[in-house]
Amino acid sequence: MCAMTTPVPAVTRRVGAMIEVRALPWRPRRRRIDPDRLRVDATDLAFDDLAGAVIGLVGTVLLFVLAPLLAVVIAILLLPFEALLVAVLAVLLIAARFTGVIPWTVLVVDAAGAEHRETFRFLPSAVRRVRALTGARPRVRWSWS
Repeated sequence: MCAMTTPVPAVTRRVGAMIEVRALPWRPRRRRIDPDRLRVDATDLAFDDLAGAVIGLVGTVLLFVLAPLLAVVIAILLLPFEALLVAVLAVLLIAARFTGVIPWTVLVVDAAGAEHRETFRFLPSAVRRVRALTGARPRVRWSWS
């Protein structure tokens, strides 16, 4: 048995070309620390500390002066919108109260001083209940909660 060998074709070198598009137009270079440069820069450390302190002090003063002024300006600019929002909410609450969505509460205090509450959907019903209990014009007590 004889082994047959096939001739290997000659490899031809191809010339290729392409357009290379980089996100950054420069090639990143390798960073290394130069000890001599560190020693030279260490002499400027006192100036850097002083500059940092001055910049920090100026920034703090500007912050303390400009922050309240900016808050006042923003408050003045937003005042009409806030007033409109409060007025709309007040109208909605009044409408909800008088349409019966938010019930009227009658506080009843008995002779022993114990309190209990009764709720009515409409104001005339609540006024009738108070007049039935007291016989006089109903008093109104305002509270936040």
